[in-house]
Amino acid sequence: MKNTLIKHIILLCLLIVSLLLCKSCDSFTDVGLPKNQITREVVFKDDQLAKSAMAGIYRSLEDQGFLSGSSSGAQPILGAYVDELQSYGAATSDAAIFYQLAQMANTAKIKNLWAITYTQIYNINAVIEGVESSDGLSSEIKNRLKGEGLFLRAILHLYLAQTFGSVPYVNSTDYHVNQSIGKISAGQVFERCRADLDAAKSLLPATLPVGNRVYPTKMAAYAVLARIAYYEKNWDSALQYSSQVIADVQYKMESDLNKVFLKDSSGSIWHLLPFAATYNAMQGNVFILNSAPPTNVALRQDFIDGFESGDGRKSAWIGQKTDAQNKTYYYPFKYKQYYTSPTSLEYSVVLRVEELYLIRAEAYLNKGQYDLAVADLNKIRNRAGLTSLANVSDQNTLMNALIKERRSELFTEFGHRFYDLKHYNIADVTMLSKKAGWKPHFKLLPLPESELLLNPNLNPQNDGY
Repeated sequence: MKNTLIKHIILLCLLIVSLLLCKSCDSFTDVGLPKNQITREVVFKDDQLAKSAMAGIYRSLEDQGFLSGSSSGAQPILGAYVDELQSYGAATSDAAIFYQLAQMANTAKIKNLWAITYTQIYNINAVIEGVESSDGLSSEIKNRLKGEGLFLRAILHLYLAQTFGSVPYVNSTDYHVNQSIGKISAGQVFERCRADLDAAKSLLPATLPVGNRVYPTKMAAYAVLARIAYYEKNWDSALQYSSQVIADVQYKMESDLNKVFLKDSSGSIWHLLPFAATYNAMQGNVFILNSAPPTNVALRQDFIDGFESGDGRKSAWIGQKTDAQNKTYYYPFKYKQYYTSPTSLEYSVVLRVEELYLIRAEAYLNKGQYDLAVADLNKIRNRAGLTSLANVSDQNTLMNALIKERRSELFTEFGHRFYDLKHYNIADVTMLSKKAGWKPHFKLLPLPESELLLNPNLNPQNDGY
């Protein structure tokens, strides 16, 4: 309790500079009230104050919303929604609601995820606008903060579009625009994400040293551009962007699976810094089982059974706990440290190089270059202790191997499995075999009912809700 209180006090202090730029409230459509211009002028005439405003945004990202490693983030919710996690909590808990496929337009978690993310975007826009209009900041800080803001705005909109479908792309703090803004298609969102990321590339540093990749870089922008190309099945772009990251010798897969999620992992492209020097990523507290049976979530048995014999990821990244009745439960053990500890060892990894190998493998596959696709898949497999795939000439066989590797490699990491099921057009057939109540429209979450009432331009509601 004491640590939680201290955390929120520090978070409040870090956020105060950026939040003074606006009056945020519970509803997205209310975000964007007229700003205190005097405060903005003061903040963006000083390098340190401007950096503090952005630091408040990073603290918010780590604490809540899509990119948070906490129990309020997307990882446990989306993992329970599909076929990674089983819920053991109360029927009214967030994970249980999604596990039971009981989400509705008035579900509190959906409203909160939407409102938190758009509030974060609003504060990002406030920093971008403040930096652009400032004549008191050093050019180095102006470029860095604007580049970071553009990157963060793009990746948050990407998660919104992948989760909700058509959504507003908000790039202004203008209240009159935001209170009645309409939504655009996911494809149009991707287009604007690319524009922001292309602009960010020219402003961000090329890379950062191992252990200090807590800010976006050009390599992080390339990684997100590769992911967008993967979602859009634009294989030329997917190949181009993924190769740019893989070619950088500073980003290489860790041969030791136990080092992949350490803060000094060479494969980490961008990770979020915990809020204090002796803290770790929140995922340890969320997933590690202290006792059995679980009280929140644990890995599904059919997920455990899907690993090949000898896959080192099963032994390195999955823990187990046995209850008094000798029943064993399995949990994600990618993060092995609890949030508070004597030493900070693990940061929350948002982007890592292994994803780029998988994206590039799929690009090669779809371009008919099967030998190169197999080579990239074997880099992932061999690192996990598995034998190499033989040269495969059948596209379906190779695609199934790729889907399996993505599931084994990226499980419980910010909703990858949910988004992959949609990408491969296998969500319905896969989920109907796991959950009898699955319906085709569950591939998107509903738009929050409260937002539709406040802003009719967000209509229509997603199909089925």
